[in-house]
Amino acid sequence: MTEKPAVSVRNLWKIFKQGSRIVKALQDVSLEVPPGEFLALRGSSGSGKSTLLNIIGGLDIQTKGEAETLSATLSSLGAHDLGAFRRRNIGFVFQELTLVPHLTAIENVMLPLAFEAGKARARPLAEDLLQQAGLADRSTHRPRELSYGERQRVALARAVIRDPRVLLADEPTANLDDANVDRVWRILAALREAGTTIIVATHDPRLEAHADRIVRLEQGQLRQ
Repeated sequence: MTEKPAVSVRNLWKIFKQGSRIVKALQDVSLEVPPGEFLALRGSSGSGKSTLLNIIGGLDIQTKGEAETLSATLSSLGAHDLGAFRRRNIGFVFQELTLVPHLTAIENVMLPLAFEAGKARARPLAEDLLQQAGLADRSTHRPRELSYGERQRVALARAVIRDPRVLLADEPTANLDDANVDRVWRILAALREAGTTIIVATHDPRLEAHADRIVRLEQGQLRQ
């Protein structure tokens, strides 16, 4: 039996108005990503990479076409079911990072797991992830006390603490030096080894070098 794709988008369009201007963020995009693949999305700013990630993760709804993640049509789910699906299955790393400002680094990493499994289980996992990210000595610092690159790595650790089936990351290595790109890659490699499907929007050739496949978006259109 052929294994179902982890992500499948077919003839996907995303169109919206920006003032008086019509923006075609995605134009007839079709793409399948098998389970466990590490896919890199390449494209200039405004090419549609973030929009595609948001639709795959159920944070946005397409104008036309179909999108399935783990065989679920997220656009058809109600808010409660969609939230539960994302918590169980999807990890996000946003360009904006969205860390909770009054929590420390380790508290931010623990957050997705602590409500469900309790702090006693979440803390050692968070400590291990911060160690892997090279941030063991920064665990009690709040986001405002961390550099942008440190906040990026905290956000990645938070995204993976629940062992998501699909990880969506938007420029996770932007502005990182080689040593920290290697740290990020080791975390992603462990996830891929465990079967997680990883889709990364990136301009970084150091990260693209590890991808199973690279696809390019140009003005909302997919170029293999």
